[in-house]
Amino acid sequence: MDLTQKCAVIVGGASGIGRGIALELSRRGVDRFVLADIHEERLAQTVEALQALDRVAFGVRCDITRDEEVEALKTKAIEECGQIDLLFNSAGASLLGAVENIEIEQWQWQLEINLLGVIRVCKAFLPHLIERRAGAIVNVASVAGLYAYSYDAVPYVTSKFGCVGYTEGLAVYLRRRGIHVSVVCPGLVTTNLGENARILGLDDPTDFVHFPEHMQRPILPDEVGRIVCDGLEAERFMILTHPEDAEVIRARREDYDTAIALQAEKAPDPFLGR
Repeated sequence: MDLTQKCAVIVGGASGIGRGIALELSRRGVDRFVLADIHEERLAQTVEALQALDRVAFGVRCDITRDEEVEALKTKAIEECGQIDLLFNSAGASLLGAVENIEIEQWQWQLEINLLGVIRVCKAFLPHLIERRAGAIVNVASVAGLYAYSYDAVPYVTSKFGCVGYTEGLAVYLRRRGIHVSVVCPGLVTTNLGENARILGLDDPTDFVHFPEHMQRPILPDEVGRIVCDGLEAERFMILTHPEDAEVIRARREDYDTAIALQAEKAPDPFLGR
């Protein structure tokens, strides 16, 4: 895939993975950007960084849980760029805690952002891409969408599994219309995701939160940007950021029963002290 002289819409583009993708796209020749986010100060900073690289860039405040704001984003993007070539969904939030104590409205908050937000953005832009019979969609999920890496983030895992499944379905559905679809499943990345994290249903979450040892190698958003652009240029569907995750996933698929039993055995007891 040739990325030069394209227009990219990046939802969640103000910081973290979204910003890393935007800057790397710019290095590879994408020359027009529409960035969307709820963090307006960071959004302005990333827009300025792209403009300093001699790119055309606009920022749009957009809450992906609101239909009217997503529609306004689509309208603005098409007005400014004429046509959309690349659509990235990288906004997200995380919900952790004791599953039996998390209220339904909290589950709804998690799914609205990580799953329905992706669906809402894609739904808004799909008619434009389908009419053009061209373009690419890249949805940023997580390695948590490929396997439940821990017991502490079941709502987050659920939302990301949904994102992976939705994206795979899109890839099959849109292939004959000339639209490429990728899903990105990052491991640990140094972003500000923790700012929006909610840990619920526990008096003291200190000993509850568990991150497996093999997932404790963080990488920077700029590195994710390079990996994502490499995968997009190669037109890959599945884009992983950590080779060690690929090995875990491969072994798991060979024998799910043994993998889950070993994982539960190695992890701390989530009910200890409760």
